[in-house]
Amino acid sequence: MLNNTKMKKFKHVGVAISMLFLCSCSASFTYNNLSWLSSFWVDDYVDLNKQQNKQLKKIIETTQHWHRSTQLPAYKQDIQNIKTLFNEGLKPVQLKEHVVFAKKHWRNLLEFAYLPLAELGENLTPLQRKTFINNIQEKIDEERDELNEQAFISRKKDRLEEQLEYYEQWLGKLNAEQKILIKLTNDKHQDSSELWLEYKQQRLNAAKQVFESENLTQSEFIEQLSTVIKERELYMSPELLKINDENLSLYVNLLNELNTTLSDKQRENVNERFDELIDTLDDIIEG
Repeated sequence: MLNNTKMKKFKHVGVAISMLFLCSCSASFTYNNLSWLSSFWVDDYVDLNKQQNKQLKKIIETTQHWHRSTQLPAYKQDIQNIKTLFNEGLKPVQLKEHVVFAKKHWRNLLEFAYLPLAELGENLTPLQRKTFINNIQEKIDEERDELNEQAFISRKKDRLEEQLEYYEQWLGKLNAEQKILIKLTNDKHQDSSELWLEYKQQRLNAAKQVFESENLTQSEFIEQLSTVIKERELYMSPELLKINDENLSLYVNLLNELNTTLSDKQRENVNERFDELIDTLDDIIEG
């Protein structure tokens, strides 16, 4: 079962480009207009001059063309594979392999786009670099304040409500046994919010160090910023990586357990959702 992402605002260019699990009537419009939509994200962090805007537009258009022609067909195949797995009988090991494989699409995106993005970063003026870093720091600080304001038990409760809503979107009305399974899994789920904030801060600190270095050659700057852009796990703590894997196993086990409780109607609902995702991707691929 795949996440039904409804994009209200792009948090970064990568998300703006990567539309794997989008399923809505506006998906094609959103994807086809990434160039100007992404500018709203950029404006939140730094003002680009005319030449830099032209450079960013070229990056987005080139990446979008590559993504549409190579990645979206792969996403579609992934969904078809998981649909087949769902109908033939879920096996935890196979399902986890598919989920892990799907995550590699994000890595593919970074591998394709990191160099031109690093080159754009190298073209920023000292003031632009400082503004960019300060604005991202402000966003992280806001997230940290929001996290501190919400008690752990409250976050747990909110997550359970989100999970129940999510599975209802896929299955339809949940029975008592399914609600219990979802609640038990939610109870075991490890909250990694603070660790994710630490990761964001570590990655930002690394970018700041590159931006503020005065003795780097152009090639050294691009190489070091490229590392910050594409090597996400380098800035994740071993604890975060461990929790991510354990939470993924919980999610896979829950899907396997839920699969044994589904009514014929719920199975029909799931297949319809898979078909909607596939149709959406077909629309986007065709442009």
